[in-house]
Amino acid sequence: MDSKMKKIIVILLCFIPALAFANVENIGYWSVKCGGFGGSVEIYSSDEAKININDNNLYISVHLVEDPDGKSKVFYRDVIESMNDVINWADISQSKPIAELSTQNGILHVSWNGFYDTKKKSYVWKTEPDFVVASDGGRDIKMKKCNFQ
Repeated sequence: MDSKMKKIIVILLCFIPALAFANVENIGYWSVKCGGFGGSVEIYSSDEAKININDNNLYISVHLVEDPDGKSKVFYRDVIESMNDVINWADISQSKPIAELSTQNGILHVSWNGFYDTKKKSYVWKTEPDFVVASDGGRDIKMKKCNFQ
């Protein structure tokens, strides 16, 4: 292997991980009220997060897909913990976005859609999440990054 090829490989190995974490400032724990009622979004990487929908009731894993404009569509992946017997999880779509995330001036903006029920052909659990309630039912939910140190 010639020296040019080695340099190219080294450069690619250095930059590919950086591209995977392009939004590193978004990684962390976000909440309407840090340490209080209001649910949370925990972003682990540019494409993986967990959302505490309802404290001690509903906690899910999600997949994030970033748009060219820097916003991320949020797709339901799986239930981590649920005491919720209202939602039939087998009918919830993994291909319809449940929310959209964007950051501006250090604030995470969450536009919550709800869970898309494929049998009902509509979104459910639109107003029940703690972060919707804590935001007075507003569509633009504002979360701040929480540091518990």
